[in-house]
Amino acid sequence: MDKETLRRVYLEKRKTLTKKEYDFRNGLITNRLISFITENQFHAIHVFLPISKNREIDLRPFIKQLHNELPSVDVVTSISDLSQASMSHYKLEADTQLKLNKWGIPEPVNAEPYDMEKIDCVLVPMVIGSKTGHRIGYGKGYYDQFLNNCSENTIFVGLNIGPLLEGDMYAEEHDIAMGYMITPFQLFKINS
Repeated sequence: MDKETLRRVYLEKRKTLTKKEYDFRNGLITNRLISFITENQFHAIHVFLPISKNREIDLRPFIKQLHNELPSVDVVTSISDLSQASMSHYKLEADTQLKLNKWGIPEPVNAEPYDMEKIDCVLVPMVIGSKTGHRIGYGKGYYDQFLNNCSENTIFVGLNIGPLLEGDMYAEEHDIAMGYMITPFQLFKINS
């Protein structure tokens, strides 16, 4: 299958999860993430907020747990500039108001800008990923541009609500491999 076919097939598969299975998998990912963040002692974690209609991983319970249990960890999210295919970054507080952009992505309103250089972990959404650390997103390039501009010490963690594929999945030269992949079923450290 080519990239576009993989994207289409796995988006559809994700949408077929029952609410019970979707909630169960999100809970497993939240538990894995809390353990991972605690073990690695990150100071600033960039998160994505879910496009609900696409059944993306819902990190809101994880974010709430971070705010309650690890208040010293800064939680950061983005606002997308749709004309430039770029993202700007903002501190996400427990009381930050959100509004949906045209794609249905919740974005912060009146939040404090955050310096990208301070981000030491980025949680990266994907439609499908592989055990070699490669991912297929929506194909717009926002995360490619963002990850390219992160500090060389920033850890990239791909999150997938389903199992990962074997092989490189049409990895292209500009694609940035993840350092870790987390699914409800397993955490993979990518050997690079």
